[in-house]
Amino acid sequence: MKKIVSSFICLVLIGLTVTSCSPKTPVETSSTETSVTTETTTTVTSATTTTETSESESVEENVRWFTFNPKVTSSFMLETFGKDKCDAWSNLVDAVMEGRDTFDCLDKHTYLWTINEFPDRYFPVLRKIIKTPDNYLDIEVNGTAPIEYKVSKEEAARMIEEFTQLVEDIINENVKPEYNDFEKALALYNYFAITYVYDYDTARLIESNPSKVNYTSSYRLLSEKTGICSEIAEAYSYLLMQIGVDATTVIGGEHEWSLIKLGGKYFHIDPTWVLQDWYSLSYFLMTDKQRKEQGGYKKKDYVYVSEYSPEEKPVYPATDDSFSSMWDCHVVSFDPKTQTLEYTKFDDDGNEVTGTFDYSGFCN
Repeated sequence: MKKIVSSFICLVLIGLTVTSCSPKTPVETSSTETSVTTETTTTVTSATTTTETSESESVEENVRWFTFNPKVTSSFMLETFGKDKCDAWSNLVDAVMEGRDTFDCLDKHTYLWTINEFPDRYFPVLRKIIKTPDNYLDIEVNGTAPIEYKVSKEEAARMIEEFTQLVEDIINENVKPEYNDFEKALALYNYFAITYVYDYDTARLIESNPSKVNYTSSYRLLSEKTGICSEIAEAYSYLLMQIGVDATTVIGGEHEWSLIKLGGKYFHIDPTWVLQDWYSLSYFLMTDKQRKEQGGYKKKDYVYVSEYSPEEKPVYPATDDSFSSMWDCHVVSFDPKTQTLEYTKFDDDGNEVTGTFDYSGFCN
C-alpha cells in the first residue's frame, strides 16, 4: 500500500496513462509498389472474409459462433496485479452487470487500482459507465467498495448491450471458430490495418498539453474507429483476450503496443504501425531485438501491462525469431487447412516475388 495515495493522485490528474506515437510517415511508393498494395488488399480481403463459395459454404461462413465474455483475463493480468485485484475486478464486473451500487473488495489500495487500471484493458465500455468518486480520499473500504455511475443504470445496460454487439460483430466477421491463436492474431491484425485510423490531432494535442486530454480509451477506438497507440494496442489485446489469446500491452517511452503469449513464447505485435503499411508483417511476432529495430524501443524501458509495480515486476523475454523471414513481407492470405501463409515481397532488384511460409510451428 506504500505510496498508493500519491500514485493515485497522479493517475487522477492525468486520467488514464496516455501514450501517443504517430506511425512512421508514409513513404511515397512507385507505381509498382502501389499496385502490389492494392493487389494484396484485395487478395487478403477475399481470402479472409469474402471468398467465393457455394451457397452452403457461404451460410457456414456467416455462422455467428462467438459470444461476448464480460470477464476476459490473461496470465499477464494475474502476474502483474495479483489475485486480490483480479478477484475485485471480477466482483466489480458482476456488480455493474447486475446494476448494484457496491462490490466486494479487500481494501482501499485494491479498490483504487482496480477501478482505474482495469476497465480500458478488460471491459472498455465501463470507462463510460463508472468512475472514481470525487471524494475517493475519504472513502473507507473494508470488504465492500462503492460504485459511482456516470449514467443511469438503464443507460448503462443499454451501453453494455451495444458494446456486446459491437465486439461480437467484429470477431464473428473476422475470425473463424477453427482458427488457432496464430490465425486469430493475424486475422485481427489485418482487420485493424484496414479499419482504424490514427488520430493525429489527438496525438498533437497530447504532445502539446497532455493534461487536457482525458477522452482517450480503447472504447473510443472500437466505437469511433480512430485513436492513438494506447487506444489501438489496448483494443487489439482486448479483442484477442475475448477469443482466448493470452495478450497484454507494453509501454516503451511514448509508444504502446501489444504483447502475446503464443506456444509458451512471447511476441510483440504493433497494431498501430501497420495502419500506414497495410498487411506488412514487419510489426507482427516481433522479438525484443526486432522491436528495437522497428522504432528504437529499448527493453530496459518497457512497462508491461500497467504502471502498477508489484514487488517483483514480471519480465517477458521475446527472443524467438522463427518469424523473422516474414518481417520484410506483406501477407496475401493464410490457409488454416495447410497452415501456410502466402506472402509478397520485393527482391534486391525491386522485383515482386511471392512465396509461402509454413506457420505450423506456431500452432502448438
